[in-house]
Amino acid sequence: MLSKEEAQKTMMKDFFDPSDANKDGKFTSEEAKALNDFMSASRNSAFMLTPGGKGDAAKNVRWKKTSGLPYVPSALVYKDQYVMVKDGGIVTAYDVNTGDQIYQKRAAASGQYYASPVAANGNVYFTTLTDGAVTVLKGGTKSPEAVAKNPPLGERVAATPVIADDTIYIRTESHLYAFAEKK
Repeated sequence: MLSKEEAQKTMMKDFFDPSDANKDGKFTSEEAKALNDFMSASRNSAFMLTPGGKGDAAKNVRWKKTSGLPYVPSALVYKDQYVMVKDGGIVTAYDVNTGDQIYQKRAAASGQYYASPVAANGNVYFTTLTDGAVTVLKGGTKSPEAVAKNPPLGERVAATPVIADDTIYIRTESHLYAFAEKK
């Protein structure tokens, strides 16, 4: 048994409240087993639902993938492609309508990825976790085409960049950068 107070001194501190199923301030072996069973049964998947589908969601799945998925980043739908990046800079693109794999290739900077890819102006942007290196690929192509590979920002980037008014904003561990073309 672990009390909430004891958890504050461990890596469990940020996970205590959701793990304490009965909210009694104690994390018991029964709650640990239930959590472990739940996590063991979980399966990551990427899928496309039929737009406007009704009733049982499982009957409206157009396609589903269960392997080669990223650890943290969400996928992006852009130019009729479902695009994702996983650790190592491996970029996978699927046809959004059929689920057919268009390509899977090491195309972004190597490293870990927590930030999800973002897109604008015909390009898809990928940012590494450990040093903030940004790789820009042309969107919607049959194979990955690098538009730019930028030098690392030298800081950890876990947040997904934001693009607004032709400017990309990247939040590093201790800075907020704004990159835009000179006008």
